Amino acid sequence: MMQVKAALLGAVLSLCLSNTTQAAPAVAGMQPSLALMRQNYEEQRGNWQAAQDYAVALARDGQYEPALAIFETLSEYAGVQKTMWFDYAVVACWAGDYATAVRIYENQLLHMPQAVPDYVRVNVAGAYFKLERYNEAWQLYHRLVQDGNQKVRLWEAESLAYMGKSEEADIVYETLLTEQPDNLEVYSGKARLLFLRGDVIGAVAVIDKALALIAGSKEKYPVQSMLSLRGEMAAQCIRNEEYHHAVILLRPTIQDGSATIQMQCDYILALFLNGDYKTAITEAERLWPDYRSIPVYGRRALADSYLRYNLPQQAIGVYRSIWDAEEPLLSDKHSLAYSYLLSGKDKKTGMELYTEIINTGIEQALNVAYDANSFFEMGRHEAGKNLYHAIINSYPEHTIVRQRFAVALYNNGLIREACEQYEALAVLPNAQPVAAGGIVNSAVTVGDYRVARSALKELNGEYSTNTVLAQAVGRFDRRLQGDMYSSFSSSSDYKGNEVRTGQIISEQRLGDRFFALAGVAASRISDNDGADTLKTFSVGGRYVDMKHTAQLWLDQSRNNGTLNGYRFAGNYYFGEHSWLDFAANRVPVADVQALENRIMMTEYQLGFNRQIGTRDIASVTATTANYSDSNRRSGFSLEWEHIMINNAKKTLSWFSYFGRDNYKKQEINGVEPVYESPETRESYGAGLRQRWHYAKHYWETSLDLGWGRDRPEPIDFNPAVRLEYGCTFSRSQAVVIGAGYGLRTGYSTNTGGKLQFADRQFDISYYFTW
Repeated sequence: MMQVKAALLGAVLSLCLSNTTQAAPAVAGMQPSLALMRQNYEEQRGNWQAAQDYAVALARDGQYEPALAIFETLSEYAGVQKTMWFDYAVVACWAGDYATAVRIYENQLLHMPQAVPDYVRVNVAGAYFKLERYNEAWQLYHRLVQDGNQKVRLWEAESLAYMGKSEEADIVYETLLTEQPDNLEVYSGKARLLFLRGDVIGAVAVIDKALALIAGSKEKYPVQSMLSLRGEMAAQCIRNEEYHHAVILLRPTIQDGSATIQMQCDYILALFLNGDYKTAITEAERLWPDYRSIPVYGRRALADSYLRYNLPQQAIGVYRSIWDAEEPLLSDKHSLAYSYLLSGKDKKTGMELYTEIINTGIEQALNVAYDANSFFEMGRHEAGKNLYHAIINSYPEHTIVRQRFAVALYNNGLIREACEQYEALAVLPNAQPVAAGGIVNSAVTVGDYRVARSALKELNGEYSTNTVLAQAVGRFDRRLQGDMYSSFSSSSDYKGNEVRTGQIISEQRLGDRFFALAGVAASRISDNDGADTLKTFSVGGRYVDMKHTAQLWLDQSRNNGTLNGYRFAGNYYFGEHSWLDFAANRVPVADVQALENRIMMTEYQLGFNRQIGTRDIASVTATTANYSDSNRRSGFSLEWEHIMINNAKKTLSWFSYFGRDNYKKQEINGVEPVYESPETRESYGAGLRQRWHYAKHYWETSLDLGWGRDRPEPIDFNPAVRLEYGCTFSRSQAVVIGAGYGLRTGYSTNTGGKLQFADRQFDISYYFTW
């Protein structure tokens, strides 16, 4: 995700250094009004003293720019009095023009035979400190101490601390604490020294001692002293990643309402950085009914809290206020783009902002790649892919971006799309053997061994000692050669129908994309009118590549004669999330009387499947079937499954479905068909499915609450449960055992609404691969 923390820590915190500049001595007695001084200045243009007095008066009134302009004019005249340079340097410090103050001191005052007043040297020392020229600041403070000015010892210690001379600074602080045990500024300076040294625990202890001192003598310290101490030390805690203690320091001021706006911002920032997003949001909404007037870094902390608490729509409003108020940081644009995409309500705007960020340079583009990965982790695959495509459009030759995209796709089960990216990566310089390894792993997973073999062949034996390639080669060598599947199932229902089926199916790889198939099955079918056996012998083939799968069985069924049929099934993958199913089957109708009359069914199915993220999959299927007795069936079905929980221990999902089939004929030549042929058959329902995962086995249970009817009969309720157990004995062997039981109401059979037996099933399967 975005590098929010770095951006926030760069914001302005309520950190006020103790070595503030000192004002120049005030002129004793009543001062002339500013208007009168301006009049004297304008009437006496040649009077340097009048000009100097007016410039100082302007500066005291906060009008630094015109004051400095007058001093600049005076400085061009030779022979001006030394006091002009004193006042010029001090006013420059007041105005924050520290470089000018230092320049005046070094060029005009440093070698002056006349003693420079303390107030000037204190201000210039402060200017050196602000310019981070700590050694020069210390030298001035140290000379002032030697000259008898004991008030600046605290600032001398602070300069030593920032020079890295913590031991010398510590000596000064300890001396001051001994001499001035009630001076809060000394405690603050000592705490700052410990923070600089990295001793956060020691600094916090000093702060706590100072707060205890105040609590024990509240009448001795003004309220502002405690407020300033809490604010400054909280800011230091934030800078040193001691967020929890910053919250503790600021919370009393928040609760009693004494906190300044800046302290409120620091409080929300500390809560955010401490990971307490909910409290940060609650407190900010309480403190700031209208956040638009709040300093930017406070609003940024609130917006980032919304984002981390998965409230992107609220975050968008705050980020927009930052965006509209001033020139935003790139991180603000980044956060706003992320919010738009996360909310899913204005993806276009989000992608436009991301494109602008990507085009600022490859470093920012790689940061966007982190966002793309976070969307993949959330199951927001489309958002992740869109971001990576935007990066690749701007940097098509960048190997690392393409590689990260391919890895993200592969790790999230988008194997076919990952292979496409690895193939694009393979043509870029310095991409091997990672590209070949990715192609091999992807192709072997899908089953397209030709693509995998081609990728290895392109390397011509290079990189033979590379571990990435060695792993891929091992995966290729262990590819599936063949398998055998055997099963037995038994089912019966309330109508008296009973089917028992046993089958053995085997396949053997013949090439990189082709498998030979063979199978044998026997079904014992019975109902209230009799029983029959259907034996089927099958041969066929299967084809697999990165976009297609196709399987064809040629069946010969024997039952008082021979019934020839076929079964074809194919898939076409638009991508990993969308695919088409097609099936065409010609098979005997599984009914005792239908077998006796040698009735065949030719069925066609076309289905579309769509996986939405990692938690939802929907499918729609249309079916039509022609019967050899001139009957016809057509229908459709809808299914949806949503995964609620999916982790290493269990998977929990709900599912829903609806199906409808229409039969053309209920009578053929004045006689009902020997198989069931209602006017309309409907079924719909919903249920839960849960699987418990273990190292080598699993348990799965499902509850299906269904309703259905054969028109014109009434609707019956049909709840059913199923229990399944699967065990993997080894890499090549597994067994699955399942049993189910269903109930139904009896409205359609005039047996009432009480639940009664509907159907039961039992099945066992064994898998063996080589």
